[in-house]
Amino acid sequence: MTDQREARALAVLEAVLDRPMAERAAYARDRCGDDAELLARVLRLLAADDAGRLRTGTAARAVADAPVPDRIGQYRITGLIGVGGMGAVYRGERDSGDFHHVVAIKLIRPGALSDQLVARFARERQTLAGLAHPHIARLFDGGQTPAGAPYIVMEYVDGQRLDDWLATAPTHADRIGLFIAVCAAVGFAHQNLVIHRDLTPSNILVDATGAPKLIDFGIARPPAAASAASASPSSSGAPARSPSEALSLTPGFAAPERVAGLPATTLSDIYSLGAIFARMFDAGDPDRDAIVARSCAESPDDRYPSADALADDVRAWHAGAAVAARGGGRRYRFAKFVRRHRLGVGVGVAALLLLVAALGVTSWSYARAEAARVAEARRFAELRSLAGYLIFDLNARLARIPGNTTARANLAEQAQRYLDGLAASGDPAPDLRLETARGRIALARVQGVPAQPTLGDDRAAAANLAAAEALLAPLPAGALVSRLRAEILADRALLAVLEDKDPKAATTLTTAALATLDTVPVATRDADWHKARRAARHTVLEIANQQADAKAMAAGARQLRADRLQWPALLRNGVDGAVEQAWADYYEGVSHAYDETGDRGTPILARSHAGFAAAEAQRPGDPALLYMMAWSGLDGFAAASQAGDAPAAARLIAAAKGAVDRLRVREDRDDSVVSLDHSIGEAWAQHLGNLGRFRESVAAQQQVVDREKARIAQIVAKGGAPLGVDLAFSEMILGIAAKQAGDRTLACASWQSAAARYDRVAALGKLTDFHAGFRPGLARNLALCAAGRPVSAFGPMR
Repeated sequence: MTDQREARALAVLEAVLDRPMAERAAYARDRCGDDAELLARVLRLLAADDAGRLRTGTAARAVADAPVPDRIGQYRITGLIGVGGMGAVYRGERDSGDFHHVVAIKLIRPGALSDQLVARFARERQTLAGLAHPHIARLFDGGQTPAGAPYIVMEYVDGQRLDDWLATAPTHADRIGLFIAVCAAVGFAHQNLVIHRDLTPSNILVDATGAPKLIDFGIARPPAAASAASASPSSSGAPARSPSEALSLTPGFAAPERVAGLPATTLSDIYSLGAIFARMFDAGDPDRDAIVARSCAESPDDRYPSADALADDVRAWHAGAAVAARGGGRRYRFAKFVRRHRLGVGVGVAALLLLVAALGVTSWSYARAEAARVAEARRFAELRSLAGYLIFDLNARLARIPGNTTARANLAEQAQRYLDGLAASGDPAPDLRLETARGRIALARVQGVPAQPTLGDDRAAAANLAAAEALLAPLPAGALVSRLRAEILADRALLAVLEDKDPKAATTLTTAALATLDTVPVATRDADWHKARRAARHTVLEIANQQADAKAMAAGARQLRADRLQWPALLRNGVDGAVEQAWADYYEGVSHAYDETGDRGTPILARSHAGFAAAEAQRPGDPALLYMMAWSGLDGFAAASQAGDAPAAARLIAAAKGAVDRLRVREDRDDSVVSLDHSIGEAWAQHLGNLGRFRESVAAQQQVVDREKARIAQIVAKGGAPLGVDLAFSEMILGIAAKQAGDRTLACASWQSAAARYDRVAALGKLTDFHAGFRPGLARNLALCAAGRPVSAFGPMR
């Protein structure tokens, strides 16, 4: 072995000899850790010492052979607990007549110690004298025998080593409690400027009640002393490392800086606590592993700053709360909240039911007596505040978790009933009108305002928006009232253009929304105001999209980019800013789809898809971002197909299908996702046709038509009257797929049904320019069908 490793082996040997005979082999294994060569050398030295071939300054055999004294100080010796290299530990009982208790007495024999170890023993006595903690073995007394041998009298701990206790399979809760108690003891020592320096399972004893006791602070050293020692250079110029430094180092539990020979700090003890924590709890749990990783970080600066901070994270882990070591954001913390409260929504609904019950109690209490009014007013405010939290804050968080559309609707509806009850109690105050109006808007968006996750109930959404307008009507104009009025107008415009197919009404509404926002003074235009204007701008662009107005879309995309530059820096430079850039790319790309030549905007739409995907990577599973990943991929596929860019078309339709599949798996009642899935299904059928797989294309498009028919039937069953324009378009596409497959009968039947549906919508004045552009082509092909012409004679729809 090298000189350095030989010195290490001797240091470990000295520590081993300081243990009772029965514990030495196990202690040597603990100290050497995974270093098999070091362990073999220590065991050889230990065997040589037992055989009398090796003598160390500790004179271990002399200690073992010495007679047991009758008494030490005020204590009668009743037995030998163990023998170590430094001396022996005896069991003693105080028999001076004033009181009686059992102690452990560590005695160092004269002449058995080097000066350094004598200093070490004195330091142990001084260190323990300042530590009075229920989980640290206490120092009761100390001194020297008449023969000059130093001794200390310590608390007698009738317990087992931590490793032995763990072998008894204690419960998880018992382990947690014990570890937190150890952290408390270490934290107390650190507050008293004491570092243990050798925290290992063998230095933690567990008594019969399961309570831990830290022992062996004999190798501890105040930080000031450690700093002084480290400042003294060795002959090589490196910081000197004292023998006590080497003795206090256990492989597997010692921090890297200790192994490197640097002085110990409180953060070295944190590393050792982390290693003990890892020994006590099985790996595999992400939060547990994060706690171990932070505690045992290579750099001390990356560890927990204190034992209390480590204990707090362990408590959080045990309680199922967010663990600081995970470094998770709001989404991680909310997921923990949801898990602790059984997915949040169920508890939210239960809480709302309790609130309804509490409202009844409150109403009854108000009638009781004048003296109770002040207390009940406070209860009224608290319940109102909680309902507002459930409608606005919790609902907004759930909106970013796919699969929660139904739960969000139930949550908002229950809270809305409560707020409506408050608002119905006479003429509501202005602030209550505002809260109730905001609740109505939030509920409308869940129910059926398009371009976001909804339940597809546009009539209920329109009714709630109208109710919100009525609530705001008596209120004077101000920043908040004007913003809410503009949001209502923009939401109504979306319903007008996407559900009612009335672009003129939608244009009137968005113009009013933007004008309302312009009345807000510049100094009061906060982030919410900018978001409201963004919503209105997007509605303007959606109107242009529905009318196939390429110039208006290009101009609107430029306007989005200009508006974004006016956003507050925090909003502009965050994920929302990146998403808005992707939106601008999307509409700019769609505006090129009507070009007759060139790439049809394919690269811009591909860039838009990449922007939404990058944002979704920062907000994994966000339904709104998955929704736009699917739409940008779908429109990019259409542009690439028209431009003849087959590789880009294949890549983009696959990306669109992957995004909508992720949404469809978890969004069972999201009407916008169903509609999007419908459109992507059509594009997928077209893609199969482009590949020459005509029969597969027909089958895929037939499935789209069947799904849309089933959806319309459900709406009619609920009393709705859908226009059926999307079904008409799907039937037209099915006819085109059938034509490619050579199925004349299916082609003519599909076109006949599509034309009839388009005629009905046109008669209502609801047919958009986009759909109207297909009617001449349908009429031409149906004439060829009636004339008995073959499939090869059929032409394009435009």
